[in-house]
Amino acid sequence: MLDIAEAQDEGERPVARLDIESAPGGLRAIASGPWTVRSFAEIHAAIVTLSVPRRKRAQAAEINLSGISDLDTAGAWLLNHLRKRLGTNGIQAFISGGTEAQLSLLSVVETNTVGEQAKRPRQGVMPLLGDTVKAIGTAIEDIVRLTAFLGAVTTAAARTATRPWRFRWVSFVYHVEHTGLRAVPIISLICLLIGGVITQQGIMQLKYFGAEPLAVDMVGILALREVGILLTAIMVAGRSASAFTAEIGTMKMREEIDAMRTLGIDPLETLVLPRIAALILTLPILAFIGDIMCLVGGGLMAFLYLDISVRVYIERLHEAVTLQHFVVGVIKAPLAAIIIGLVGCLEGLSVEGSAESLGVHVTSAVVKAIFLVIIFDALFAMFLSASGF
Repeated sequence: MLDIAEAQDEGERPVARLDIESAPGGLRAIASGPWTVRSFAEIHAAIVTLSVPRRKRAQAAEINLSGISDLDTAGAWLLNHLRKRLGTNGIQAFISGGTEAQLSLLSVVETNTVGEQAKRPRQGVMPLLGDTVKAIGTAIEDIVRLTAFLGAVTTAAARTATRPWRFRWVSFVYHVEHTGLRAVPIISLICLLIGGVITQQGIMQLKYFGAEPLAVDMVGILALREVGILLTAIMVAGRSASAFTAEIGTMKMREEIDAMRTLGIDPLETLVLPRIAALILTLPILAFIGDIMCLVGGGLMAFLYLDISVRVYIERLHEAVTLQHFVVGVIKAPLAAIIIGLVGCLEGLSVEGSAESLGVHVTSAVVKAIFLVIIFDALFAMFLSASGF
């Protein structure tokens, strides 16, 4: 027998009780007194600690409610919890003796109670293999979609070239400002800092060999061939790819693109071509600015750590780098611009009619654009190095 007595405050109150007794063919749990929220802690503790010895386990149990004087939502939840607790011992519990109102409350509480989440199965080789295959399939699907989109954009560009009056010059100039001019401050700052860091670290490592001045050669070649264009492309991918996806995706959600198609306006000519053309124009200029700022950052560190004057620094750069190094970096810019523009616009056109979908595709656009830019840069660098260029 379990007696659950409520704490007394300013007078005696009825006692909530739960009596467990044997019955023919099973057990009987008799609930009595006020099963309310004021008795919740005591009743819950008794149910949690309820233990039925193995030798006394039965196949069925009756929970009798005839003695309950007051029942609220908390009490109904406790009764359902008691029934589940008995079920964990292999006992099938059923309710008896309750009024119509009590049974109705029990039904409502049971229906609206969130069940415990099932434990996730331990990850094994097969689930991991399945996730890997799924990821590869998704990547292949994205490559196919991006290739098909590139073909559609190329066709639209060829069609516009034969009818140049259809090109949206106002939109083109607007995106040149937003993707190019407004990106100059952040790209300049990042490239300045990275150029300084590369030079400082190069000096610190080369001093063990007495070759500190070679840090100038290193920062010059790295800035022109790799760092300038790569940092610029990553920053533009973060800014412009997300902006393109958000702008076009919002229009897709509002069904503005469907309205454009209804009016006979090609969304590729109106929305995609001006953005990609603006990137193709501005990214080489931004990459050039990034190269210069990387060299400026390197010059500052060379002056602070090696006491090299500006004239000597420029002469050293002139000896270390050639026009070939600059060309290698610059020719990557238009191709990186095409990748960023295609990914941003394609993700925007893939947005469905919800804010959640917009957020997912904006994130996806940034991640895919940066990933593809880095992969493209690595492959291009290895190809040019193998070609002796």
